[in-house]
Amino acid sequence: MESPLILFFKVLFVTVTLELQAYGSLGCFEEERIGLLKIKDAFNHPNGSALSSWGGEGMDCCMWENVKCDGTTKRIVQIFLNRTKLFELVKNEGDWYLDSSLFLPFQQLQNLSLEGNFLKGFQGELRSSKLEYLDLSSNWLTEIPSLSAVKSLKFLNLEMNRFTNLSDHFRELTTLNNLEMLSLAYNDISGNIPMSIGALTTLKFLSFRNNELSGTLQEGR
Repeated sequence: MESPLILFFKVLFVTVTLELQAYGSLGCFEEERIGLLKIKDAFNHPNGSALSSWGGEGMDCCMWENVKCDGTTKRIVQIFLNRTKLFELVKNEGDWYLDSSLFLPFQQLQNLSLEGNFLKGFQGELRSSKLEYLDLSSNWLTEIPSLSAVKSLKFLNLEMNRFTNLSDHFRELTTLNNLEMLSLAYNDISGNIPMSIGALTTLKFLSFRNNELSGTLQEGR
Protein backbone atom coordinates (compact mmCIF):
# COMPACT_ATOMS: atom_id res chain seq x y z
CA MET A 1 0.00 0.00 0.00
CA GLU A 2 1.35 3.43 -0.96
CA SER A 3 2.23 5.82 1.80
CA PRO A 4 0.17 9.04 2.15
CA LEU A 5 3.26 11.05 1.15
CA ILE A 6 3.73 9.17 -2.13
CA LEU A 7 0.01 9.45 -2.86
CA PHE A 8 0.17 13.17 -2.17
CA PHE A 9 3.01 13.68 -4.66
CA LYS A 10 1.18 11.63 -7.28
CA VAL A 11 -1.92 13.79 -6.93
CA LEU A 12 0.26 16.91 -7.03
CA PHE A 13 1.98 15.70 -10.21
CA VAL A 14 -1.34 15.06 -11.96
CA THR A 15 -2.65 18.48 -10.89
CA VAL A 16 0.42 20.33 -12.15
CA THR A 17 0.35 18.38 -15.42
CA LEU A 18 -3.26 19.35 -16.04
CA GLU A 19 -2.50 22.99 -15.29
CA LEU A 20 0.43 22.96 -17.70
CA GLN A 21 -1.78 21.53 -20.39
CA ALA A 22 -4.32 24.28 -19.81
CA TYR A 23 -1.86 27.14 -19.64
CA GLY A 24 0.79 25.71 -21.93
CA SER A 25 4.18 24.51 -20.74
CA LEU A 26 5.69 27.93 -21.30
CA GLY A 27 2.66 30.09 -20.59
CA CYS A 28 0.55 29.79 -23.75
CA PHE A 29 -3.01 28.49 -23.51
CA GLU A 30 -3.30 25.25 -25.43
CA GLU A 31 -6.64 26.10 -27.06
CA GLU A 32 -5.17 29.36 -28.33
CA ARG A 33 -2.05 27.63 -29.66
CA ILE A 34 -4.26 25.20 -31.56
CA GLY A 35 -6.39 28.12 -32.74
CA LEU A 36 -3.36 29.88 -34.19
CA LEU A 37 -2.35 26.73 -36.06
CA LYS A 38 -5.82 26.53 -37.59
CA ILE A 39 -5.51 30.17 -38.70
CA LYS A 40 -2.12 29.34 -40.19
CA ASP A 41 -3.66 26.48 -42.15
CA ALA A 42 -6.43 28.75 -43.44
CA PHE A 43 -3.97 31.36 -44.68
CA ASN A 44 -1.74 28.74 -46.31
CA HIS A 45 -4.40 26.60 -47.97
CA PRO A 46 -3.67 24.73 -50.13
CA ASN A 47 0.12 24.96 -50.32
CA GLY A 48 1.38 28.22 -48.82
CA SER A 49 4.25 28.59 -46.38
CA ALA A 50 3.48 31.76 -44.40
CA LEU A 51 3.86 32.02 -40.62
CA SER A 52 6.64 29.46 -40.54
CA SER A 53 7.47 30.27 -36.92
CA TRP A 54 4.03 29.14 -35.79
CA GLY A 55 4.29 25.56 -34.62
CA GLY A 56 6.20 23.09 -32.49
CA GLU A 57 4.96 21.07 -29.55
CA GLY A 58 5.35 22.80 -26.21
CA MET A 59 6.35 26.13 -27.77
CA ASP A 60 4.92 29.27 -26.22
CA CYS A 61 2.61 30.79 -28.82
CA CYS A 62 3.00 34.13 -27.05
CA MET A 63 6.48 34.23 -28.61
CA TRP A 64 5.30 33.63 -32.17
CA GLU A 65 5.61 36.40 -34.73
CA ASN A 66 2.69 38.83 -35.03
CA VAL A 67 1.18 37.60 -31.75
CA LYS A 68 1.05 39.42 -28.41
CA CYS A 69 -0.18 38.09 -25.08
CA ASP A 70 -1.22 39.79 -21.89
CA GLY A 71 1.72 39.71 -19.49
CA THR A 72 -0.40 38.54 -16.58
CA THR A 73 -3.10 36.27 -17.98
CA LYS A 74 -1.04 34.93 -20.92
CA ARG A 75 -4.14 35.25 -23.07
CA ILE A 76 -3.60 36.43 -26.63
CA VAL A 77 -4.65 40.07 -27.01
CA GLN A 78 -3.23 40.91 -30.43
CA ILE A 79 -2.93 39.13 -33.79
CA PHE A 80 -1.49 41.01 -36.76
CA LEU A 81 -1.62 39.13 -40.07
CA ASN A 82 -0.86 41.94 -42.48
CA ARG A 83 -0.15 40.79 -46.05
CA THR A 84 0.08 37.13 -45.09
CA LYS A 85 -2.09 35.49 -47.77
CA LEU A 86 -0.26 34.98 -51.08
CA PHE A 87 -1.98 36.28 -54.19
CA GLU A 88 -1.08 33.09 -56.07
CA LEU A 89 -3.18 31.06 -53.62
CA VAL A 90 -6.22 33.29 -54.12
CA LYS A 91 -5.76 33.39 -57.88
CA ASN A 92 -5.79 29.61 -58.08
CA GLU A 93 -8.58 29.00 -55.56
CA GLY A 94 -10.96 31.88 -56.35
CA ASP A 95 -12.64 34.28 -53.90
CA TRP A 96 -11.36 33.80 -50.37
CA TYR A 97 -13.71 33.93 -47.38
CA LEU A 98 -12.20 33.56 -43.92
CA ASP A 99 -14.06 31.44 -41.38
CA SER A 100 -14.89 33.84 -38.55
CA SER A 101 -15.13 30.96 -36.04
CA LEU A 102 -11.34 30.66 -36.19
CA PHE A 103 -11.16 33.58 -33.77
CA LEU A 104 -13.50 32.13 -31.13
CA PRO A 105 -10.72 30.58 -28.98
CA PHE A 106 -9.20 34.01 -28.30
CA GLN A 107 -11.32 35.21 -25.40
CA GLN A 108 -9.27 38.33 -24.68
CA LEU A 109 -8.42 39.38 -28.25
CA GLN A 110 -8.36 43.19 -28.46
CA ASN A 111 -6.45 43.98 -31.66
CA LEU A 112 -6.82 42.17 -34.98
CA SER A 113 -5.31 43.22 -38.29
CA LEU A 114 -6.03 41.38 -41.55
CA GLU A 115 -4.81 44.13 -43.83
CA GLY A 116 -3.81 43.24 -47.39
CA ASN A 117 -4.93 39.62 -47.67
CA PHE A 118 -7.24 39.61 -50.74
CA LEU A 119 -10.10 38.84 -48.36
CA LYS A 120 -13.54 38.82 -50.00
CA GLY A 121 -15.44 38.39 -46.76
CA PHE A 122 -16.11 36.19 -43.73
CA GLN A 123 -17.96 32.94 -43.36
CA GLY A 124 -20.29 33.55 -40.45
CA GLU A 125 -20.54 36.42 -38.00
CA LEU A 126 -17.37 37.67 -36.33
CA ARG A 127 -17.74 37.24 -32.57
CA SER A 128 -15.16 38.68 -30.22
CA SER A 129 -16.45 40.35 -27.07
CA LYS A 130 -13.20 42.18 -26.25
CA LEU A 131 -12.15 43.31 -29.74
CA GLU A 132 -11.45 47.05 -29.95
CA TYR A 133 -9.23 47.41 -33.04
CA LEU A 134 -10.05 45.80 -36.41
CA ASP A 135 -8.10 46.56 -39.59
CA LEU A 136 -9.60 45.11 -42.78
CA SER A 137 -8.00 47.60 -45.16
CA SER A 138 -6.53 46.72 -48.56
CA ASN A 139 -8.72 43.70 -49.13
CA TRP A 140 -11.42 42.81 -51.68
CA LEU A 141 -14.47 43.39 -49.50
CA THR A 142 -17.65 44.44 -51.31
CA GLU A 143 -19.94 44.27 -48.26
CA ILE A 144 -19.39 45.38 -44.69
CA PRO A 145 -18.90 42.25 -42.56
CA SER A 146 -21.41 41.35 -39.88
CA LEU A 147 -20.01 43.00 -36.75
CA SER A 148 -23.09 43.40 -34.56
CA ALA A 149 -21.63 40.94 -32.02
CA VAL A 150 -18.44 43.00 -31.61
CA LYS A 151 -19.92 45.61 -29.30
CA SER A 152 -16.56 46.69 -27.88
CA LEU A 153 -15.14 47.80 -31.26
CA LYS A 154 -13.60 51.29 -31.22
CA PHE A 155 -11.42 51.39 -34.35
CA LEU A 156 -12.50 50.05 -37.76
CA ASN A 157 -10.41 50.48 -40.89
CA LEU A 158 -12.13 49.56 -44.17
CA GLU A 159 -9.91 51.62 -46.48
CA MET A 160 -8.96 50.45 -49.98
CA ASN A 161 -11.55 47.75 -50.49
CA ARG A 162 -14.16 47.37 -53.24
CA PHE A 163 -17.20 49.03 -51.73
CA THR A 164 -19.41 50.80 -54.27
CA ASN A 165 -22.67 51.37 -52.40
CA LEU A 166 -23.20 51.75 -48.68
CA SER A 167 -26.96 52.19 -48.52
CA ASP A 168 -27.67 48.48 -48.14
CA HIS A 169 -24.90 47.68 -45.68
CA PHE A 170 -24.13 50.73 -43.54
CA ARG A 171 -26.78 49.94 -40.94
CA GLU A 172 -24.55 47.06 -39.86
CA LEU A 173 -22.23 49.65 -38.33
CA THR A 174 -24.90 51.56 -36.42
CA THR A 175 -25.02 48.79 -33.80
CA LEU A 176 -21.43 49.58 -32.77
CA ASN A 177 -22.13 51.84 -29.84
CA ASN A 178 -18.47 52.31 -28.88
CA LEU A 179 -17.03 53.04 -32.32
CA GLU A 180 -14.71 56.06 -32.23
CA MET A 181 -12.74 55.83 -35.50
CA LEU A 182 -14.06 54.68 -38.90
CA SER A 183 -12.40 54.94 -42.29
CA LEU A 184 -13.91 53.97 -45.64
CA ALA A 185 -11.40 56.03 -47.61
CA TYR A 186 -10.08 55.03 -51.04
CA ASN A 187 -12.99 52.89 -52.10
CA ASP A 188 -15.31 53.45 -55.07
CA ILE A 189 -18.40 54.48 -53.15
CA SER A 190 -20.95 56.67 -54.91
CA GLY A 191 -24.35 58.06 -53.98
CA ASN A 192 -25.51 59.89 -50.89
CA ILE A 193 -23.92 59.77 -47.47
CA PRO A 194 -26.07 57.33 -45.46
CA MET A 195 -28.52 59.06 -43.10
CA SER A 196 -27.95 56.29 -40.57
CA ILE A 197 -24.44 57.57 -39.92
CA GLY A 198 -26.01 59.95 -37.43
CA ALA A 199 -26.59 56.99 -35.13
CA LEU A 200 -22.85 56.67 -34.58
CA THR A 201 -22.78 59.23 -31.79
CA THR A 202 -19.46 58.06 -30.32
CA LEU A 203 -17.45 58.73 -33.51
CA LYS A 204 -14.43 61.01 -33.14
CA PHE A 205 -12.91 60.39 -36.58
CA LEU A 206 -14.61 59.55 -39.88
CA SER A 207 -13.09 59.41 -43.37
CA PHE A 208 -14.78 58.98 -46.74
CA ARG A 209 -11.77 60.39 -48.56
CA ASN A 210 -11.38 59.56 -52.28
CA ASN A 211 -14.93 58.36 -52.89
CA GLU A 212 -17.79 59.81 -54.93
CA LEU A 213 -20.24 60.54 -52.15
CA SER A 214 -22.53 63.54 -52.00
CA GLY A 215 -24.63 65.17 -49.31
CA THR A 216 -23.85 66.37 -45.81
CA LEU A 217 -23.25 64.70 -42.50
CA GLN A 218 -26.02 65.06 -39.97
CA GLU A 219 -25.28 65.02 -36.29
CA GLY A 220 -26.94 62.19 -34.42
CA ARG A 221 -29.12 62.79 -31.41
